[in-house]
This record gives sequence, structure tokens and C-alpha cells, in this order.
Amino acid sequence: MLNDRQAELNRIQDALRTSEAEFRTLVETMPQIVWVTRPDGWHIDFNQSWLDYTGLTLEESLGFGWNPPFHPDDRARAAERWHQATSSGKTYEIEYRLRRWDGVYHWMLGRAVPMRDAEGNIVKWFGTCTNIDDLKRTQERLDEAQRIGKIGDWEYSLITGESICSEVVYNLLGRDSRRDPPPTLHESAMLFDTKSAALLKKMIHLGVASGQTQTFDLRTKGNNGKETDVQIVAVPRKDDSGEVVSFFGTMQDISERKHAELSLHARAQQQQLAAALGRFALSATSLDEVYKEAASTISQGFKVEFSAVMLLDEPQRPLFLQSGIGWQPDWIGRQVVDPEKQTQTYPVLASYEPVIIHNFIEDFRFTPSELITSHGVVSGIDVLVGCVEKPIGILGAYASTPRIFSTDDVAFLQGLANILSAAVERQRSNEQLRYMALHDPLTGLPNRLLLTDRLNVALAFAQRHDQQVALLFLDLDRFKHVNDVFGHALGDRLLQEVARRLSSCVRAEDTVSRQGGDEFIVALSGIKEEQDVALTADKLLNVIASPFILEDTEIILGISIGVACFPRHGEDAKTLMRNADAAMYVAKKFGRNGYQFYAPEMNMRALDRLTLESDLHRAVERNELFLMYQPQLALSTGDVIGLEALIRWRHPTRGLILPDQFIPIAEECGLIVPVGKWVLETACRQHAYWVAQGITKGSMAVNISAHQFRQADFCEQVSDVLLRTGLPPHLLELEVTEGVVMQGIEQVLHKLNTLRELGVTLAIDDFGTGYSSLNYLKQFPLHRLKIDQSFTHGLPGDQESGAIAKAIIQMGLSLGLDVLAEGIETQEQEKHLQALGCNAGQGFLYAKPLSDEECEQYLCVTSSGLVNQPKGEFV
Repeated sequence: MLNDRQAELNRIQDALRTSEAEFRTLVETMPQIVWVTRPDGWHIDFNQSWLDYTGLTLEESLGFGWNPPFHPDDRARAAERWHQATSSGKTYEIEYRLRRWDGVYHWMLGRAVPMRDAEGNIVKWFGTCTNIDDLKRTQERLDEAQRIGKIGDWEYSLITGESICSEVVYNLLGRDSRRDPPPTLHESAMLFDTKSAALLKKMIHLGVASGQTQTFDLRTKGNNGKETDVQIVAVPRKDDSGEVVSFFGTMQDISERKHAELSLHARAQQQQLAAALGRFALSATSLDEVYKEAASTISQGFKVEFSAVMLLDEPQRPLFLQSGIGWQPDWIGRQVVDPEKQTQTYPVLASYEPVIIHNFIEDFRFTPSELITSHGVVSGIDVLVGCVEKPIGILGAYASTPRIFSTDDVAFLQGLANILSAAVERQRSNEQLRYMALHDPLTGLPNRLLLTDRLNVALAFAQRHDQQVALLFLDLDRFKHVNDVFGHALGDRLLQEVARRLSSCVRAEDTVSRQGGDEFIVALSGIKEEQDVALTADKLLNVIASPFILEDTEIILGISIGVACFPRHGEDAKTLMRNADAAMYVAKKFGRNGYQFYAPEMNMRALDRLTLESDLHRAVERNELFLMYQPQLALSTGDVIGLEALIRWRHPTRGLILPDQFIPIAEECGLIVPVGKWVLETACRQHAYWVAQGITKGSMAVNISAHQFRQADFCEQVSDVLLRTGLPPHLLELEVTEGVVMQGIEQVLHKLNTLRELGVTLAIDDFGTGYSSLNYLKQFPLHRLKIDQSFTHGLPGDQESGAIAKAIIQMGLSLGLDVLAEGIETQEQEKHLQALGCNAGQGFLYAKPLSDEECEQYLCVTSSGLVNQPKGEFV
């Protein structure tokens, strides 16, 4: 019995020693640091990784010898966290910095779990330290990139109501990440103004209902009174049943863009107002009407309470208020400047330069006039209304609050002053000179200038009264033969008779104008139906078709007419003339002696585009499309690691056409899919040949458009091409943009996995120019990120480009991806990218896009070891 008990004890001890040996072997093979401590923090064991990392011996580390390697700033926090863990008996986890043997601190993720005895008492703690320094550095760089771009990321759970926000989001919301917890949806809404808060909730509800990404602009309240415009992108995340359970997205500061948009809108409004005043000035029957309209335009354009048109008069009334907005009625017509006081109007009249007063109370240069003081004016701007002979007066805009007037404001007010100057000059002009300047000397008809004048009047009237204006562009058919056969004298008489006949066909309020040569324009105002214009066109055709008898000579003429109507075919005189002219050429093309109404496709550019689209349909079958190839090199060795296929079009008449000219057309008209198939097969076939000849072992990169990628059988197409061409799948790299992979994540992920199973490698092209969720990006079976050349061009001088490029490279490397930079043109860019850890590159520094013959020569020379630096013939 005693022997049996001893044997059992020996067996248990042997098993315990075996278990401890196995545990020790496991601990020593782990890459992490492993430690064991008593509940009081007295460390009793470490694995070899601790000793190798810290450079301490086991004896130095035992007990509390583990404490010195901790970063001084992290010790108190780590100790507090340790006490919390030992008090609660819960798993311990914390991030801290630990000093390596060479004195460099690295970030570690510390974890520990308690070991309990049979009674549940904690007898030991087992812990690990995992090096997360690279991850922390990458996160810091991404945080810096977000800070530079003023864009942060966030997540929000519909189930728990909890949110996670980056530091930039906290800053945009006016909160402190160290003190304030992440806000709930209700709390977030309270950080925006009322309208934005309602929009936030509405868009979240819409995202839940539709499952679609929502993009919207909001305005924060701002704790310090400063409001911030932000743009929010909210991407729904669904559970297995398809229900939206959370959102993630970005928040970006767009205040500068909004301010620029508002400024641009204000400038556009001012331009429209100035144009309207110009048109009104041309149509007004008296200058008094123009002055009143100018005062109204100033008030609208500046959004101020007061505006003034002040004119110079005889010496005893040097400056009086001719017209204005906001003043007491009894001031209109009164003198507004006391000759004894130096008001702000004197330097305007003396120097012809504008004067700006941001605050009359604080500006001691001038004495405010009674007009200013009696109405509580605080700020204002005055400009001169000049004329050829002498100044006319002053235009003023005034506000009851301090205001900063910009140079654009000065330009706007000066523009209005110039319009008034032009109106006065127009009134002062001699009627005879006016007639000579505005009429054709041969026919007596209005010329282009008078036609434009009348047309602008008609357009302004039609706009106010919801009417139409028609412009008929007329060109005599075969008039050149008349001059050639009968001479210019008879030709001039014929033009005079044509002018008379045309004038007989229109009303008194309409205008017949000669533009020069054998071209005439008829402007019809007050049109209610386009059918009325057609009737007039028929009358003009018939009256010209009747034979002309001049000097006993019968002359038969025809006429081609193009018609453009306001507002359907244009809203200004220039556009109507251009479109009527285009319609006239179409009428000539269709057989002359007829008329054509303008249609948008008559625009020459549209015609040119239609021609190009038609040619593109036949480009493949005519073998006009061809490929060029640009080498991709490893930055560390200079070896060629692959090629990128680039499509070109050799048009039979237009010459070489680059992709940016015809690819958008191909996408719009549905040709991009067959063109993409041709590119894929051609590139694979060519590369299979080069591989078979032993010229290259690298990959062939082919760009895939969004339309092509979305084809249901796209993966089957790729498989068929590889089978037909014999190209090994691992030598084909398909490049898609961020926009492609971020649309329909589940379907995209399925296709990418299918392609990866085929053996094809995958790359994200132009990375950094779109928006990619890192959460999804890490799920994609990618091989490479390609840094867009817009970031490469700024290197090494541009700090923002450098920061973004660095963040992309570090992120790619941390995800185990190869990183290739496009557009490398200088050795400085190459060296900078090498220093950042970029793997590969392509660009003019190495070679321009090459034809298949040039590329084959390049590959042969490179594979022979003769090319280590770029050669002129390839660059």
C-alpha cells in the first residue's frame, strides 16, 4: 500500500515537472515578453524575451527590478491600473512605454490574468508585453494627417448609443477628449445649431432606412462663439440580417470652403446686379431712373441700410443727394456737404480714389456730414462717378454698424459708378454721331452695336414681363457670285434692296440689322409663341425669293436663316447670336433657302464630340487603339518589377489622342466595357509573349474602370483572358481606384476574393485622392497601394504632401502591402520616398510610357544588367 502511494506521488510529480517543462518551452518560444508575479507585485519569473529586450539579468529583474525600465511618465498610471486590477481581480490591460537595452523606449501593450487556487484566491498573475510601437507610430502619423486635413473619423452604435471620436472630431465639436466623454447622438445634436441638429437626426434616420451612405453639411455652435462649418460622411454598417446597427465616417472642417462659396456667391450676385443695372441703364428713358436704380442696386449688392447717388452741381450746391435708399425723404435733392467741413467726399473728388470708413466714430481723418450723423451711419464707402470731361458725382454705400469693406466691394461700387458714367456719356453724345456709330452706312440699317443695344433692351423687358425674344441670323445664298459676275456696285445696290424687303416684313418694334457682307440679323421682340417666329421666317424667305430687277438684270437669290429664341436658346445677346449663327450654318448644310431653329447639338463642340464618339465606336475594329507600357521599379535595387499598360488612340485625322480625352466619352456612351476588355486581353497577350521569351519576370498592371468591374461576369472574363493568352495569373495585377472598392462593400469583397483565388494580384490606384475606410481596406485581399502622383509631385518640399505620403506608406507597410509611388520625376523625390520606406515607383525619372518595341528593348537592356540609371532614350 505504501509503495503504491509513493508511486502515485512520483507519477504526479513527474507529470507536474513535465507540465512545467512544457509551459517553460511555450513561454520561451513566445515572441512577447512573459512575466509572473505575486499579488503584491513581487515578480518571480520572466522569459528570455524580457532579458533580451531590457538587457537585465534575471536576478536584476526579480522582485521590483522590473520597475526601472518603465518610462517615468507612465509609472504612476501603470501602478494605479495594477492596483485596480489586483483589487478587482479582473484582467489587466494597459499601454505604456518600456526601455529597451539600448535606452530607446518602445510602446508596449501589457496584459495580465490572475491564477487562482482551489478556494478562488489569486496566487499569481501571468502577464505579457506585446510591442505595439510601429502601430502607435502609424496611428500618430494618421492623426497628424487628419489634423493637417482638418478631417477626423468617428463611429456610432445604434444599439448602445455609444460613439468613438478621433481627436480632430473633438476639436471640431469644441470638446476636450481628455475631459469629455464621446457624445451620444442626442448630445452631438446639441453641439450644432437648430437647423443642423434637425438635419443630423434626419440624415441618420435616412441612413438607417435606406442603408445608403449619407453626406451632409452642418454648423457647430462653438463654445467660444465661433461657429464651424463641417461636412459629415456617415456610412451605415449592417449586421448579418441586413439591419443597420451602427455608422462610421468622417467629419471635416469646411469653413474656409463655405466662406469662399459665400464670398463667391456674393460676388456673383453683385455681378448679376451690375449687369442688370447696365441693361436698365441702356433701356431707361431718363438718367433719373438710372440714378434710382443705381441706389437700389447698391443697397441690394452690399446689403446695407443706406445708399446714395450724389451729383456735382453749380458752386453754391457742390454736392447734392440726387437719389438714395434709407434717408429721410426731405434729404433727397438737398446739399449733403458743408463747404466749410472736410468730409470724406473731398478726397474722393480731389484724388479720384475711393475712401473707406470702417467706423466713423474711430476715424478722425474727416468730419462726418450732417447726413451721416443724423441717420446714425457708422461705416461706409465712397467712389467717384467719373466721365470723360469731368467728375459727375459720388456713389456711396453706408451701414449702421462697423463693417470691413473689401477690395471686391470697391470694385463692385466702382463698376456701378462706371455704368452711371456710361449712361451719362450716352445721354451727352451727339445724336448724329450716335446715328453714324450705330448704323450701317450702306443700308442705313442698325449695325451690330445698335442691334446689341436694342436686343439688350428687349431682353431686359422680356425678362421682366415673361416674354420671348427671337433672333434670326440671315445669310444670302450665292451672293458672292453676284459680286463676281456683276461687280460690287450692283452688289451694293442689291444689298440695299434686300435691306428694304427685310424691313418691310417686320413690325416697327422689331430690328433688322446688317452685320457686314451679306449677313443680316432680325430681332423680334414681344414674341408669345415660337410658331409666330416661323411665320416671320417664311415671310422673309418668300420676299427674298422674289426676283430682283436691277439695271434690267434679273437676279434670283436665296437665303438661309438660323433662329434662336430667348430664353430657351440663350439668356444674353452674345449667346443668342452665337446660337442663331450655328443654326444658320445647319440650314445651309440642309440645302439652303430654308430656316432652322437652334438645337444644343448644333454647338460645334457638341458636334465635335459626337464625331469623336462615332469614331470611337470603330476605333477597335480599325486597330486605332494601342497600348504603351511604363516600367515599375524597385526603389531599393533599381530592378524592373513590372509594367503598367496605358491605352492610347491614334486617330486617322486628329493624330494621337490621350486617355483623358476619350475615356470619359467611352464611359458615357457605354464603350468603356468593350474597350476595357480589349486592353486586358491585349496587355495579357503581349506580356505572355515577353514572359515566354524570358525578357521579364515581372507583373503586368492593367487599370480596371468602375463600369468594367461592376460587370456581373467580370471575374469570369479575367479567367477567360488568362486562359486564352496563357499568362500566369500571378503576373497580372489589376488596378482599381478607391471609389470602385468603396461602393457595395460586400459585392466588391466577393469579387476581390474571387480574383485573388485565381492568383491575380490586386492594387488600389491613385490612393489618397478618395476616401477609404481603413476598417474595410484591411479586409480586402490587396497586394499594393499606389500613391497618387499629386502627392509625389510635392515632394520633398511640400510638408502636407510629405505627411500624407508618409502616412500612406506606413499604413500600407503595417497592413503588409507593397507601396508604389506614381509620377517620380526627380532623384530627390526618389530618395525621399526611399527614406519613407516606399517599395517601388514609376515615372519619367525611369522611363516614359513606351511602345511595345521600345518596351521590349528596355526590358532586354535592363535584364542584361546594363541599366541601373535612367537613359535618355527611354525618358
